Amino acid sequence: MSVDEKLLHKVRALLNLARNGGDPESNEAKSALLMAQRFMAENGIDELEINTSGEADYKKEILDDYATEFEKLSWWKKSLGKVIAQNFRCYSYLNKCNGYTRLAFMGLKEDAEIAVIAFKFATDSIRLGADLFMKNYRKEYLKVEGQRPSLTQQRGVRNNYVEGWISGLEAQYAQQVSKEGWGLVLVKDALVIQTYKDMELGRGKTSQHTRKDSLAGKAAYEKGYRDGKGFSTIPHGRLKNIH
Repeated sequence: MSVDEKLLHKVRALLNLARNGGDPESNEAKSALLMAQRFMAENGIDELEINTSGEADYKKEILDDYATEFEKLSWWKKSLGKVIAQNFRCYSYLNKCNGYTRLAFMGLKEDAEIAVIAFKFATDSIRLGADLFMKNYRKEYLKVEGQRPSLTQQRGVRNNYVEGWISGLEAQYAQQVSKEGWGLVLVKDALVIQTYKDMELGRGKTSQHTRKDSLAGKAAYEKGYRDGKGFSTIPHGRLKNIH
């Protein structure tokens, strides 16, 4: 098994293990995305050492891979894509056709493959966390107000939670990069930068939503932020056994 195959095996194993645990609040689930970045960064360090020592030739291969199907792509998937791309040495971009959009990652082959895996795991985690938060929100609202919140209210509160989650994940990635000194390791490869320039993609609109500035909206954002940032950089439980 090559270095790249071993790396992808590690990432797939830890993300599948965390996903199959079924509990988005578990330490395993909260460690998975950070461990994916750790494996990738450490692999980058290993490659740098190999190239510098001249012990082996490293042939770079660019991969352009889609993380979603064509769909009415939500604003938050676009935002999440940028965060994942930034932390996995890739670019994210959008491909549009007949009113539908799909999100793609472009980078060195092993980096882009990991970015796609991490993105899909993160979207699952966000949905699970948001569903749980909204279930509790609706229950509490009905208890206090005697009626269910409107669909508009629910949509605004849910979006706040999701925005907070993505912001929390971005903050935790930045904290890990700073702590481990991975700044240079996570810089995009020159071949990736040039390939992206050659694609001549148009600059799209910023993906965002108007944050709901109510007590419920603020509480949703804060809970989402805690959930997104609540990862541990220390492997937990079964994840310790992935080598």
